[in-house]
Amino acid sequence: MKVYEKVYNYYIKQIENGDLPAASRMPSLRECESTLGVSRTSAETAYMQLAADGYIYSVEKVGFFVTDIVMRNEDLKSDREVKASEGPKDYLYDLATIGEDKEVSCLLLWRRYMKSALRQEDRLLSYAENQGEQDLRTEIASYVRKNRNIICNPQDIVIGAGFQTLLSILIALIPGEKSISFPTRDFSDAAATFADAGFQVNYRDKSSHIIYVTPSYMTKWGQVMTVKRRHELIDHARKDGHLLIEDDYQNEFVFDNKPTPSLYAMTGGEDIAFLGSFSRVLLPSVRISYLILPKGVRGEYERIKNNYNQTASKAEQIALTQFLRDGHMNRHIKKLKRCYEGKRDVMFADLIDLFGGKKQKNSGANRDQVITIADYDKPSVYMGESGMEIGLYLPGEDMGSRLAKSRVKTNILYEWDKGVFLLLSSSKIPLEDINQSLECLKEDIS
Repeated sequence: MKVYEKVYNYYIKQIENGDLPAASRMPSLRECESTLGVSRTSAETAYMQLAADGYIYSVEKVGFFVTDIVMRNEDLKSDREVKASEGPKDYLYDLATIGEDKEVSCLLLWRRYMKSALRQEDRLLSYAENQGEQDLRTEIASYVRKNRNIICNPQDIVIGAGFQTLLSILIALIPGEKSISFPTRDFSDAAATFADAGFQVNYRDKSSHIIYVTPSYMTKWGQVMTVKRRHELIDHARKDGHLLIEDDYQNEFVFDNKPTPSLYAMTGGEDIAFLGSFSRVLLPSVRISYLILPKGVRGEYERIKNNYNQTASKAEQIALTQFLRDGHMNRHIKKLKRCYEGKRDVMFADLIDLFGGKKQKNSGANRDQVITIADYDKPSVYMGESGMEIGLYLPGEDMGSRLAKSRVKTNILYEWDKGVFLLLSSSKIPLEDINQSLECLKEDIS
């Protein structure tokens, strides 16, 4: 390699790494000679080649400057990657997104509480409490006692922005064997948190030291754990010394009339940690979750709590405190349940009417059992007792490619050579559009 080529490659690397950003001035030819130990001729030849290739430009009597060629190339690359990853840009209907129906949204009311919170200048001019605001923890203790029959002290409650932060705190409080079992591989975020902490992550393994369960959302289509099964799980955990982590996801949207007692309430919190969140019932953008510590670890938590800064917005905590205190949360949940129960019943009936096949209402099949439906030559509709998602099995060897071209956005949960298993959400779509969206889906895949 010639000397000027080495100089050329040296500066190319500096420019592409961002050490010489766009519009920055290049070293003078004399500085180049001195720094790299090359002749004037080699430096000039390298600079001329850089200019010819568009990396630098010359300003008379001033020097050489770096162009924005790298930035332009990155933008073009980004555009290509975005276009390559995009499916259909516009959908006529969205049956994939889980969100809140605008008709029952509490956004306007929440905005008022946020404005009120932002006027509390003295509180906002200080950092949030590591454990979460005391008044919010007091309201949450009252809320779970009324709604989940859980008796706990506000000092047992830890607030954070999302479950991963809270799980990291819980991990620091767990002695003994480092193994945990999840119901399915869908719990990737939580599994990653434990794996990063050195835990062995298992699935459907009762011998693991920690067992993570979602009693109100056992399957993606909302199967609820029976009371009998809850007692069996508690007895197993007590006998073998396991810690249970009860993720109460979707409990607010259990539509069956049978009671769904909390595992924490059933045991008084012995060897059970309870996870709850307000994001699903309030607004998806409000990231406030809470952890109720197992009984007997409060002292240990007090020892370590200053190691974990608060991650939830202090202003949102203040707003949520008053929102709960004024009784809006329970009223809002009742309104949501009426809306969502009606919509999912309509969707279930329309799916049966349009696609026919088997009704799998309140089916407790797990993922492995669901896979066997790929042998069916007729559609099957799955609906549990909670949540806003309904499972739909559609037979057809090229069903995946047909769905990719559909005007209806859907979520493919499983795919086989013989068919696909979809999750259809009724949460965001207006009630009056449900039938039309399913008719459109049927037309597109026919």
